[in-house]
Amino acid sequence: MMSPSSKSPGPEVLICGSDNRDLAEVRQLIGRQGYSVETARTPVNAIQQTRVSPFQAVVFLLEDGDEVWLETIAAFNDLFPALPVIVLADHGSLETERRARQSKIFYYVLRPVDGAEIKAVLRDATGARTNQNEAWNGTND
Repeated sequence: MMSPSSKSPGPEVLICGSDNRDLAEVRQLIGRQGYSVETARTPVNAIQQTRVSPFQAVVFLLEDGDEVWLETIAAFNDLFPALPVIVLADHGSLETERRARQSKIFYYVLRPVDGAEIKAVLRDATGARTNQNEAWNGTND
């Protein structure tokens, strides 16, 4: 039987947002699903972390009218086009949702988040990324 310290970490996920409490809450929720989770509190930090870490998905925590993170989603599309982007949004305006969906996103979820839903979304997102990486490496027959 494996001890908790010898268990290999799950796929790496980056959570981006400005609110420390929201980041901690979502980090705990995703971590309980078996993922290795990092957080970024600024767009610059999010981009820097993604350049050096093999994240399988990125989660953006959006609040209504959160311009800086909406613009960061578009930047991620340009810089990391194969990285699945998941948006967790407050019950905000239709305009925020429309703008988020203008970018290439993998999934849009309204908060509060259901644990089963985020588990399924992350499984699909990280599985899609893993399969794509295998194809790029020539290991997918």
